[in-house]
Parts: sequence; structure tokens; C-alpha cells
Amino acid sequence: MKKLFFTIILISLVLTSFPQSLLWKVTGKDLKEPSYLYGSIHIQDQRVFAFDTTVLTALYSCDAFAMEILMDELDPQEVKSSTYMPKGKVLSEMMSESDFHKLDSICKKKVGTTAYLFNAMKPFFVMSLLQQSEFSQDQEDALDVFFLKKAREANKLCYGVETYSTQMGAIDAIKLKEQVAMLVAAINDTATTDSGEIMTDGLLEAYLSFNLDTMLVMSNDPSMPKKFNKIFLVDRNVGMAKNFEKIALEHSLFCVVGAAHLGGEKGVIALLRKKGYTVEPVKFEWK
Repeated sequence: MKKLFFTIILISLVLTSFPQSLLWKVTGKDLKEPSYLYGSIHIQDQRVFAFDTTVLTALYSCDAFAMEILMDELDPQEVKSSTYMPKGKVLSEMMSESDFHKLDSICKKKVGTTAYLFNAMKPFFVMSLLQQSEFSQDQEDALDVFFLKKAREANKLCYGVETYSTQMGAIDAIKLKEQVAMLVAAINDTATTDSGEIMTDGLLEAYLSFNLDTMLVMSNDPSMPKKFNKIFLVDRNVGMAKNFEKIALEHSLFCVVGAAHLGGEKGVIALLRKKGYTVEPVKFEWK
């Protein structure tokens, strides 16, 4: 994890592979009207909501809206059950006593409750919960949900570019013992350094600087199993690009996906270009 910070700094200094933005216009091939891609981040920090009118103008110009999964159509019971481990599995027995004690201390500090409340939760979701706690929560909704609500208010057709089962399948492809190892690495870094705050600040800075390259590097954490990055990023990008194309051929589309899915040789932008579409950055500014 710590080696990643030096890599991030280096990448930020030297990468200028293509013009950067979070908003991308997709045209050409058989598209009747322009469609758009927007790189989101699932947080409630008010700074990521401070885009100028360009972004919402693009959304309102389209007939349809899409996001990774339609959050307002999920079955709450299915979501709840998918976040928990099989019956009988608990973190306090899968981690060493000292590691669980560290986790408990971090949970009390960052979330305000004991780790025993999350004892039966899959390690991936515990780690995500702790990462989310590093960000400010100034807004009512996370950014992608904000866009969904705007689309619903404007009576747009709404789609998901992947299913909930696909997303959960990508997580469940990582064995529980590997998820535990990832969680332990994260809490040990947090317990001994300010790495959580460094990652948060670095990720937010990259996002607000429109730096997709750096965001991709940060998502490809070398401390995680190699197959995690492939399954959770690369493989899902293929499905997102495929479904973006399918919807955009029928309706002009404003599609919101995690910003880390956009950049790189195997990102959604590159995949759409390989399909023959013109994908261009749209300039906007933070207010």
C-alpha cells in the first residue's frame, strides 16, 4: 500500500497521455445524436458536486440516463443478504486477535461503533465502509445517486449498464480469506500511518483535477490480489462499454460510471474508441 503512494506521485507528475475530463462526448458510427459518459465517485463530499452548468446541460439534452446499477430499483433484502458472509463465518474468528482489536479501534474512531456490529459482514464491505468514512458527507446523496434523482425528476428513461448480480459476482470472485488479507493490510496501514487520509486526499485531488490516469493507478492497488483488479475493473469495463453502446444506439444517453472505469488502455473510453466511436473530452470547470 505504501509503495502505491510514491507511484501515485510519479504518475501525477509525468502522465499526460490525453486531454483530461470527467465528461466525455460520444459520437459517430451509428449514433443519431451525441451521448455522454461522466466519471463519478460514490461520495457525498460537496466539492464533487460543484461542476458548472455544462454537466447537467449534457444530462438534460439526452433522452436516457444510465448508471452502473439502478440504485432505486434494488431489492433492499437482496442487498442486505449479499453483504454478509455465509452463516457461521465471522471476522473475529477469521482475523488474529490483535488485528481484530485494531479493526475495532478504527471502527470506533471512524464510524462511531464497534467492529462487532460488522462481524458477519464480508471483509470487502467493511473495507469500503471505512474508506467511505474518510470523506466528508456534506450532501444528502452520493454523486451517482444525485444524477439518478435528476434524471428521474426530468422523466428520463433510466437504465443500468450492469446488473447487481454482476457487480456482486465480481466481489464474490475474491475468496473470503483474500478479502480478509486485504482488510488486514488496510487496517495495519491505517493503524501505523496516515495512509487512509493520504489515499482520500490523493483520490479527491486526482478527481477534481480530472486526472483519470492517477485514479486508475490508485484503483489498481498492488497490495490487492492481481485478479481483483482484473475482475473488478477490466472485466466490468467490457460489460459497461457493451451496454453503453446498446442503449446509445436506441436513445441519446448520459451515462455515469465510476471514474476509474474510464481511463487506461482497457477503460470504457478506449473500448468505445475501438468499437469505432469518437470519444472527446468536454471541458467544464468547478464553481
